[in-house]
This record gives sequence, structure tokens and C-alpha cells, in this order.
Amino acid sequence: MRSPIHLAAFAAALTAAGCGGAKSTPESAPAAIRASTSPSDTVGLFRVRFARGTTSGLVNDSLRAGDTRGYLIGAERAQVMMVHAITWPVLQGEAPQPAATVRVYSVAEGRELTAPVGTGPLWSGRLPSSGDYAVRVSATGPTAYTLAVQIPRRLTPGGGDPTAAITGTAPSRAPVDYVIAGEAGQAFAASVREPDPVTLHVYGLDDGVQLAPLPERRQLWGGKLPATQDYVASVVPADEGARYELTVTLR
Repeated sequence: MRSPIHLAAFAAALTAAGCGGAKSTPESAPAAIRASTSPSDTVGLFRVRFARGTTSGLVNDSLRAGDTRGYLIGAERAQVMMVHAITWPVLQGEAPQPAATVRVYSVAEGRELTAPVGTGPLWSGRLPSSGDYAVRVSATGPTAYTLAVQIPRRLTPGGGDPTAAITGTAPSRAPVDYVIAGEAGQAFAASVREPDPVTLHVYGLDDGVQLAPLPERRQLWGGKLPATQDYVASVVPADEGARYELTVTLR
């Protein structure tokens, strides 16, 4: 199973991944503008900005059937970026709409960027250059959604201190992601402790291989890393305001 995360179960947008950072409040996008699918056409696209002290930008928006909305994000070369479109019923009491589809384009290079997770409501990957990226969101039916763009905090356990510990609070029920560089054969362990219910999700950024699959709702994973790449450790809270402690060890 290559897709590392299913977002339908989450009831809000991504949170800031930094420890003790400011809460990232969703913006509301302006009136709908039908987005061109050309990566170089950025006219009318809403720019997503990160609040000071956070590592994520959040936008509340909606789509009519068959429409596409576009957004701009400025980022730096080699940064890891994750984009989630979390959909809601348009009317209270309706069944959830089909998941949105997210595509990411490099404006400077004029091309779409692929991701190992495939096409769906989540895009994640390493950015090839500094500059603007266009994000296109589409859905098959009328859909309200929160677009969440995150550039996760990087943890660097190893060397003199093989353990990194992070304490934080998740102001939503969506995952808080951290990135760790690992080498094939290294011993890796990740665990979460919680005053409030949270679970752990661990997967490879480049190959999408899941080490601690989301449906298993683990609080601990340990073992040898299968490949040299970045790994994502996600803290998945059950409720807004969940407090957690993530500990990562790499030897």
C-alpha cells in the first residue's frame, strides 16, 4: 500500500509543526475563480502565507462540481512540502463528498511535480527549486474544504545525542508532521506519549512505504530502516488541542 495517509477521517486542517508556535488560523479565500491548469498561469491565484511562528498555511474554500481552484505558495529549494485538501459536506447533514484531488506545479520550470503517494487529496515531496509553486484543487462534486500547506520541521537525532524529543499541542485533528533523514540499516524508533489521545504514523517520503500504517493507530514503532531517504513521523491527534510528546531515536 503506497499511499501513506487517508484524510477523510480528519476533521480540520494541518497545524503548526513547531514546538510552541503560534496557532495557524485558516484564511478564507476570495470569491471563486476558475483556475487555469497551465503551471505558468498564476493570474488570480490566491497566495497562501504562513503566520509568524508557524510552519503551515491554512485556507477555507469551496468548489462547484467540475471546478478547479488555484493557489500560490513560495518556498525554497530542497524543502519538503505537504499539501492536504480536506473536504466537508456543503450542507449540514449531507454525506461527505468524494475526496478532492491536489496537483502541484513548479511555476519556474513550467511542469507538474509528481509524488510517490500518487494523485489524491495529499501531495508531498521535495521541492526542486526556490520560487513559486501553483497548487490546483479539484473535486467531482460541490465541496467545501480546508487547504493545508505545511513545510514540516526537520528533526536531527544522531551523533552525540541519538534522541530528539518534541512536546507540542495540536489545535486541530489533522496530523502534525516531522521529517527525519535516515540511512538503510539504521535503527530507528518513534513513539508518542499523550496526556490526550494521539497516535503515530511513520512512512518513507520518497517511496511512500509505510512503517507504522495509519489504520494501525500505533503509539510506538521501532526497527531497521529499509532505505536511505527522508522519513515522515506524523502525530495524529483525536481532538483539537491534544497535547503530545514525540520521541525519535536514530542510531
